[in-house]
Amino acid sequence: MNDLSATLPDLPRSAVLRLALTYAIAVNGMVLTPFLVAAVMRRFGLNEGAATGAVGVEIIGLAVSCAIFPRWIARAAHAFAAIGVVGTVLGQLSSVFVQSVVSMTVARGLTGLFEGMLFVVVAASVAHRASSDKLWGQINLVAGVLNGSILVGVSYVPEAALSRGLFILLAGLVAASIPLVSRVGVHASSVLPARAGQTRGKVPLGLILAIWVVTVLIYGVQASQWAVAGIVGAHSGLSASSIGILLSVSSLLGFAGAAVPAWDGSRRYRLGIILLAQLIMVGSLVSFFGSTGATTYFVSQVTLNTAFFVVIPFLTGMLSEVDPDGSLVSRTVVVTLIGAGVGTVMAGSQFAAFGAARFSYAMCLGIAAAAPFVWLALRGAAAYGSRQMSLTPLDGPPVAATHR
Repeated sequence: MNDLSATLPDLPRSAVLRLALTYAIAVNGMVLTPFLVAAVMRRFGLNEGAATGAVGVEIIGLAVSCAIFPRWIARAAHAFAAIGVVGTVLGQLSSVFVQSVVSMTVARGLTGLFEGMLFVVVAASVAHRASSDKLWGQINLVAGVLNGSILVGVSYVPEAALSRGLFILLAGLVAASIPLVSRVGVHASSVLPARAGQTRGKVPLGLILAIWVVTVLIYGVQASQWAVAGIVGAHSGLSASSIGILLSVSSLLGFAGAAVPAWDGSRRYRLGIILLAQLIMVGSLVSFFGSTGATTYFVSQVTLNTAFFVVIPFLTGMLSEVDPDGSLVSRTVVVTLIGAGVGTVMAGSQFAAFGAARFSYAMCLGIAAAAPFVWLALRGAAAYGSRQMSLTPLDGPPVAATHR
């Protein structure tokens, strides 16, 4: 009899690279949202609000996959990986040829649905692995470099070429990845479905809620700051083109923060690292909203993004450690989008009402409010792990955790 509480072996480096590529495809709709909005605006002559609505359906599609289908996808990960990557290519191609706003909205929604399938396959592949936070750090680091490079490259493309060219570019890049991504489902181990049925419901609700609170607060603050970043840049005397390039480059550099959780030894210092990263976020927010020139604007944005990507893989890793089949991590995406959505919607009006300084202080309070829940989450994860270890059966050894 095997120990159902034991973690599965870590993944080899080649598998991590394939999962990172899959993850990059799954989330590039969120990373490239400003450019997708600009492309739809130019193509159909829409205002920013209408274009954002059409493009935003892609994120809704991703959320639907993550909320409703994770257990089904995890049980047939190999098939859904192939369906997801081919469907994403078709979704991007259909966005090139559609002739109306309604058909574009449908195309983006279907693209998001297929991207969500890929996200769930990645979550299922990392679920219940040894050193899940390290794996998520590595995945975020590689995927961040890939998507960040696309973001920087697209920022130099003339707007006139974006209306169809952006979708052609994305379709081509995803199509080129099909040989690697279509087989990535093999890493969602076949023991996970059985384990899901036997361990379901044993993860403490308090642990899940603590991580979700931190996720909502951190993502909400980040989304709020990002939503008004252009306005702050304009107030700092920067041109629109300079703002776009600086934000794109800062996003690329910020993904380097994921190197911290990707480091083998970071796990022992998780609480201290996360709290330090939150402190850096607080300082960066104050500096960013008080910036009066390009240097302060850029440096504070880089440090904010870097600290953000230090925190996120640790949080995702804590859930993956107790996640039997990827469903917990997948459904956390929905919670994340709620936090990001609320932050984005409220940002403009609150910034106008309170001004830059008081707006930044309010966001700093949001970061500070997350700190106790970080402690509760880590404490809950440790208690859950100890309880599971005490249930280890005597008639069989636990599954060994290996590092390659």
